[in-house]
Amino acid sequence: MLDRRQRPHSRGDDRERITKARQAAEALFAPKPQVTEQSVLDSLPAADSRKPRVLATSPPAPAPLIEVEKAEPPVRPEEQMRPEIPVSKFAHIRTLVKYGMTVSQVAEVYGVAVGAIERALRQA
Repeated sequence: MLDRRQRPHSRGDDRERITKARQAAEALFAPKPQVTEQSVLDSLPAADSRKPRVLATSPPAPAPLIEVEKAEPPVRPEEQMRPEIPVSKFAHIRTLVKYGMTVSQVAEVYGVAVGAIERALRQA
């Protein structure tokens, strides 16, 4: 181990390092010189000597004419309905009705007629 008596110059080095660190910190937080508009304007070249950069654009192409096709009337709900409900879904239907859905709402979810849901509830 080193004894303090053997390092007499270390204390002087510490003071120098502390002083340098303090000066560096003060330099970081010192107020920065204000940039004035006059100095910025003086550094710019004269406006007459520069040409503005303007890119040429081509005129937009005309939009193609699209023929409007007549849409077919939407499929009626009776045509959308599926005829049967799989037996594996009967428990799910019972749960939906038990927790507050009406039979017509469940029929709408499954895309079937109300009668099919009522039959499924009776069979389950």
